[in-house]
Amino acid sequence: MSNLKTSLKVGLQMLSLLASSGHRPLAVRELSAELNQSEKYLEQLLLPLRRARIVVSTRGPHGGYQLARAPEQISLLEILELMQGPLTFCDCTNRQCGECVNPALWQTLEACIDKSIASVSLADVIAGRPMSVPDHVVLSPVWVRDGLGI
Repeated sequence: MSNLKTSLKVGLQMLSLLASSGHRPLAVRELSAELNQSEKYLEQLLLPLRRARIVVSTRGPHGGYQLARAPEQISLLEILELMQGPLTFCDCTNRQCGECVNPALWQTLEACIDKSIASVSLADVIAGRPMSVPDHVVLSPVWVRDGLGI
């Protein structure tokens, strides 16, 4: 498993701006100025979000991008998989390859992580709401205090 990609972090920042704009579309140049990122880079990030119907675009002088759904209806897992790809512990193409010790464990762990991330909405991320975790999971105080760290 790798670290979070910059594209995911910038994508979440962009989606946060779109959510805060209400129903007013934001032009790529506005997003670029606010996020200090190039317009070309943001357009590359917006393309898969538009294809997945997370954002919609409007043409014209008052056009731009806006969320296609309410932030509560967009899961963090959707965004993560679009911007970064699936989280995996074993990148073998054949899940029965035998190279991984206990492949069933890794597959189960991946499914648990996916289920947990799917339970978090874009609204949760924006609001800084901590994710609920089972009692037996111990988190570092810094991690809890700083939320998802994105």
